[in-house]
Amino acid sequence: MMKAKVFNRLYIQVSAIFLLVLFMFTAIALYISVQSAAKYSVEVNQRMNRDLATSTVEVIQPLMKDNIASEEAIADLMHSMMVINPIVEVYLLDPEGKILKYVAPDKVVKLEKVNLAPVKEFIADPNHSIIYGDDPRNPGEFKTFSAATITDGNVLKGYIYIVLASQVYVSAAQTVIGSYILGLSIRSVIIILIISALVGLLAIWFITKKLNPIIDGIQEFKKGNLASRIDVKSEGELDRIALVFNQMADTIEQNINELKGVDNLRRELIGNVSHDLRTPVASIQGYAETLILKEDTISKEEQKKYHEIIFKSCGRLQRLVEDLFELSKLQTNQVELHSEPFSIAELIYDIVNKYRILSQKKGINIDTVIAKNVPLVEADLSLINRVLQNLIDNAIKFCREGDSIRIEIDTNEPEKVEVRVVDSGPGIKKEDLPNVFHRYFKGGNDEHSTGLGLAIVKKIIDLHHSNIQVSSQYGKGTQFTFDLPKAFSA
Repeated sequence: MMKAKVFNRLYIQVSAIFLLVLFMFTAIALYISVQSAAKYSVEVNQRMNRDLATSTVEVIQPLMKDNIASEEAIADLMHSMMVINPIVEVYLLDPEGKILKYVAPDKVVKLEKVNLAPVKEFIADPNHSIIYGDDPRNPGEFKTFSAATITDGNVLKGYIYIVLASQVYVSAAQTVIGSYILGLSIRSVIIILIISALVGLLAIWFITKKLNPIIDGIQEFKKGNLASRIDVKSEGELDRIALVFNQMADTIEQNINELKGVDNLRRELIGNVSHDLRTPVASIQGYAETLILKEDTISKEEQKKYHEIIFKSCGRLQRLVEDLFELSKLQTNQVELHSEPFSIAELIYDIVNKYRILSQKKGINIDTVIAKNVPLVEADLSLINRVLQNLIDNAIKFCREGDSIRIEIDTNEPEKVEVRVVDSGPGIKKEDLPNVFHRYFKGGNDEHSTGLGLAIVKKIIDLHHSNIQVSSQYGKGTQFTFDLPKAFSA
């Protein structure tokens, strides 16, 4: 119901604006048509009667005497002009434009002198458009005219100035022309208006109708259906609106999912922390309480033993908290990658030397197999250092006396350096292999392990847009493999 109301309201508003603009343009077109028709009739009248003054001069000039026509000539001219063309007004002007004689209806002439500038322009330019001159009967008004010079040899004697339409004719002609043009224009415009309105309203209806799926999609999204999208079938403007909405909806849904993921991670982290911290805290609390309450009854050797347990529990607690916070930062993308070129071979040599004493204490042999001329890699040195330490820690943890650990570097790939950490320990069961990089997974009953080391390794390698793989044969050993991009300077 809401969708229908929105659509109807929009259609009515757009249609009203369209019709208003259409009527405005119709009125303007009608006005221009009437004005153009009137101007056209005036121009035709002037062009058709252009030589009327010249013909009149040929009649008057033989009758001129001392620059003034005789009364008989005026009467004869008046009779002739009124018979030939009763709508004209004939004026005889001297060289300065003063009216000497005239033939006009009702003999109502108010001007004594006519402006000669339009007269001279008319005579000089045979291809003129409309030229208006003074109306002697109506000062301040202007009419079309015909004019010619009266000469005696090369001497200018005056002008014949003929107003082509008298006041009565002009009023009647304008009324007739206006009525005809107005009627013709109105009929034409009404037909055009009806056709344009129908076509326009149909086009507006078609355009606004396309808003329906957009409104539906927005309403569904508003109701909480985050998967709601608008079907885009073409590349019109409204379709672009739908496309932008879809992109916005994708971004919102992605942000909401990320927020949910962070919230779930927060809850899971709190649950795991409370669970994993319970054991070392309980151990510390129990042995500390025993030392406090039974100090007099416990021997020095037992007290030392309890202190060592408390110390180890505190160390385990510290490692667990550090690993939890490190993994949490990695999973929430709070760790910024600082890539730089460095020698992976030198890093491995340094790490192996640090672990050699520890491995020898456990009777485990640790060695390296590194190709010659290993190129530099582009990665975060401190994070890759953490990856190698966690993998070696993991190997030493599960290897037994007599086992061996080997770190290998392979440069066969054209743009990558492959690193492998191989041990001959007990291996991993086939059903456990998919879970080794999950948090809190422990390959054995190792109470000293946090179960977060390999999860941290996986996140660091993912952060480098690389991949780490594990392969193992139960009872024969395990191999972890990852690769790093070669540095451009290499």
